[in-house]
Amino acid sequence: MRGAYGVVVSGLGAPARIEPIHVDGPGPGEVLVRVVANGVCHSDLWAIQHGNWGSPFPMLLGHEGAGVVEMVGDDVTHVVAGDPVLLVWAVPCGTCQPCRRGRPRHCAHGWDQPPRLHTEDGSRLIGTLSIGSLATHTVVHAEQVVPIPERLDLAHACLLGCGASTGIGAAVNTAPVRPGDSVAVIGLGGIGLSALLGSKLAGAEQLIAIDRIGSKLDIARSLGATDVIDAGVNDAVAAVRSLTDAGVDVAFEATGLASVVEQAVAMLARAGTAVAIGVPAPDSTVTLDWGQSTDGAAYPAKITLKVTDGGDPLAEDFTTWLQAAADGRIDLGALVTTVAPFTEEAIAEAFRAMLAGEVIRTVIGFD
Repeated sequence: MRGAYGVVVSGLGAPARIEPIHVDGPGPGEVLVRVVANGVCHSDLWAIQHGNWGSPFPMLLGHEGAGVVEMVGDDVTHVVAGDPVLLVWAVPCGTCQPCRRGRPRHCAHGWDQPPRLHTEDGSRLIGTLSIGSLATHTVVHAEQVVPIPERLDLAHACLLGCGASTGIGAAVNTAPVRPGDSVAVIGLGGIGLSALLGSKLAGAEQLIAIDRIGSKLDIARSLGATDVIDAGVNDAVAAVRSLTDAGVDVAFEATGLASVVEQAVAMLARAGTAVAIGVPAPDSTVTLDWGQSTDGAAYPAKITLKVTDGGDPLAEDFTTWLQAAADGRIDLGALVTTVAPFTEEAIAEAFRAMLAGEVIRTVIGFD
């Protein structure tokens, strides 16, 4: 057992506090990681407010982390102590029904974090999405650890643990975007900009970026957007249709708002695909124009609406994207607004700035 510190949430809606925690060594098929960097993601706040996707409290916050292997358990052969690694929650678990039926991209992510993390009073800690990386150390299943190319900055690479992989995967896996497609992305936070990057990687010809914040539209342009729309000034659906012949081939919702899912569907060309990415409020409802009497309605236009789950990745996708980042084909650094220290004040400020739309991503640095 070793001493460590982590951000602990004791119950639903409770404050996030940095506390001493106890970390046991890894068991068979497990890896102990010293965390170096962790992105502050909206899903962390969602888990505080709504629960950790079925896992009990207390919760060890964080799920978008990268670090260095300190120790491996028996039967772990793909990483050794000293390796820089990415922590990934969305890798297929191999045990849920979709995985057992040979459909790992539809995985339900039935991971249960190894029971190696405890509060000072001995209560078991379970990390957000089974990762728990807003901590100096964590223990995860070996399958959730992916080697990082040595020349890649961990403060950038950590984004592929959730936000970047979700957006990129939504483009290349869920949609998927094809060469020559026209694409619209609504909401230009870390996930939306990553969907833009993924669409560019997949060969999209027209990339329309939509947001209400001018600085985010500027970043989208720098990352390859061919057109930008200020949704605070213009009707997004009408503007997209005016920029295209008859709508886009693919539209991404990256806000978590049900009304934006409706907009994504309404801006599609015939037989287009809308992909919902953002995590919605539990009581959200989507209402679609459906029948023949409404222009752009879903049924006569033969649209497809998909929901991504973390970008629907396989393990090898993370390796591919990490290499693309190392080669400069994916600019993860453009998504990092600031690197902040591991303090309660910095974490609270990261959540405030995120909700205010002032940042793309705040990364908490531990070194």
